[in-house]
Amino acid sequence: MLSGVLFLSVLLVTSLTPSETQSRKTKEICKSRCSCEERENILNIICENKGFTTVSQFQAPPNKISQLFLNGNFLSRLSTNEFVNYDNVTSLYLGNNGLQEIQTGAFNALRFLKRLSLNNNNLEVIKKDTFSGLESLEYLQADYNYISAIEPGALIKLNKLKVLILSDNLLLSLPPNIFLFVILTYLDLRGNRFKMLPFAGVLQHIGGIMEIQLERNPWNCTCDLIPLKSWLDTISVFVGGTVCETPFRLHGKNITQLRKQDLCPCRNAGEHVHPPSDCHFQGALPPTYHPGRITPTRAQKASQTLSPVPMLCPSVCVCTSRNPHSSLNINCQERNLHNISELNPKPSSPKKLHLTGNYLQVIYRTDLTEYSSLELLHLGNNRIAVIQEGAFENLTKLRRLYLNGNYIESLSQSLFAGLQSLQYLYLEYNIINDISPQTFNALHNLQLLFLNNNLLSSLPDNVFGGTMLTILNLRNNHFSYLPVRGVLDQLSAFIQIDLLENPWDCNCDIMALKNWVELSSTSVVNNEITCDSPSKHTGRLLRSLHNKVICPEPSEVPPHSVSPTESQMHTPELHPEVPLSVRIPCFFVVFTCLASIVVLVFALKDLWLNLRRPAKVPLHSTILSTMLSAKWKNDPFS
Repeated sequence: MLSGVLFLSVLLVTSLTPSETQSRKTKEICKSRCSCEERENILNIICENKGFTTVSQFQAPPNKISQLFLNGNFLSRLSTNEFVNYDNVTSLYLGNNGLQEIQTGAFNALRFLKRLSLNNNNLEVIKKDTFSGLESLEYLQADYNYISAIEPGALIKLNKLKVLILSDNLLLSLPPNIFLFVILTYLDLRGNRFKMLPFAGVLQHIGGIMEIQLERNPWNCTCDLIPLKSWLDTISVFVGGTVCETPFRLHGKNITQLRKQDLCPCRNAGEHVHPPSDCHFQGALPPTYHPGRITPTRAQKASQTLSPVPMLCPSVCVCTSRNPHSSLNINCQERNLHNISELNPKPSSPKKLHLTGNYLQVIYRTDLTEYSSLELLHLGNNRIAVIQEGAFENLTKLRRLYLNGNYIESLSQSLFAGLQSLQYLYLEYNIINDISPQTFNALHNLQLLFLNNNLLSSLPDNVFGGTMLTILNLRNNHFSYLPVRGVLDQLSAFIQIDLLENPWDCNCDIMALKNWVELSSTSVVNNEITCDSPSKHTGRLLRSLHNKVICPEPSEVPPHSVSPTESQMHTPELHPEVPLSVRIPCFFVVFTCLASIVVLVFALKDLWLNLRRPAKVPLHSTILSTMLSAKWKNDPFS
């Protein structure tokens, strides 16, 4: 039995050795050059600010899915096969390296790479073969470089690319068919030198875009910009501000608020026209409608075989339409309106209704009953504090709803009833501090949700269940942590989330969020998470902190951390791995105890047998004879 106990103990110890051996092997590979952190079979290789000029001489541990951080080194040139020893890397960060040249085949072997960051470098051109071998790439960041040219076909093989960030470069134009076969959902072109963007060969290939950023470009608002203007008018996506730089008469104007006649005023005799940019546009100009009854232009009447039905426009608004048979776009911005019911006469079949910059305080249930044809409703920058139940119930075709810049404090479960077609919802810059459970669950087509710049400190369970979110902005709220269970794990089709400017508390409760950010291969976290507390971590990036620094006792942290309230309902799972240095003494103690028990059992057994063995002379006879012998010796005659 003793040998059996010994064999069992040795077997238990040796069976747990391989994983520990592999862990030691990983540490031996990483400790000489970089710091490494392994979690759930994904290895973070952190080689930031190490003075590296090349990385091909180093090799990552084999068969380990890895994320490689090389920010802040001196990789001024990436040579062919530079990353041949890192074939399992899924995320590669090369920011702040002074990078000037990427040779053909530099990214060979990175067939699993999904995220590539080249920001804050000195790149001047993106060549046709720069990204050769990156067919799995989903996220490409190349902002803050000096890129002035992109060669044709540079992105043609990036068939899975969803996010492209080219902001703050020197681009004047994009080559034809640059986005052919690319499935972009997010495009950032801010801070370049674009004066126009053609539809043919460029805009026509990004039909699946969800957000495009065009700010800080010197847009030349002439006839050449009409293709961009027309495209912006037809898409239903988030578009950053596009402001005219030239000509002087339109300087500072937002392109989306201008009419085509403003861009191409050929019919205005008093306007000095410079052909061909101002007068050679061949498209039909949209008619302008004035307050009151609306009728088509004379030219349009002549081209129609049937007279169109006259359309109505509210007297305080300006209405436009592409042709007499299409729906109206109603512009009622900054008209000192206090109630939507003040819009008279009621418009017929409006498509877009802009009510920004007014004095609306309450949205009544009956305000929008006659606007069932709306696809866009802009109620931003008012004073809305109350939205009555069922106010949006009739807007079954609405795709974009703007409620930003108001005084909304809470979101109720029935607030968005009836908005089954809604895709984009803007709630930023309110004072929202509470969201009821299932508030967004009926919005099955919701793709973009802006909740930034509010007072949120928590989100209810299952808050995103049933949605199709691809962009979520939670920036500048009061979040100190976010649970994964019931919240972040709802984002199955997730593309981009912004978590910046929140007072993140970098203790054990944030471990689940940290793990989710680092391990989620389908998500893109826009901007870094910076710790606000405790004081020793203030200002530090969450991803730069090791787990043991954040949570000194990781064995007490469950894989999916929950909120303090949730922790009372769910029993935390213990960490399955115990260090070998702890296990061996434990097994020795157990073995010693078992051996002692065995010896004790055998001793008790022998004693029991001895007690049961029959004696040859009764015990009391022996004692009596002894006593008599002693007395006889002392007094033989007694």
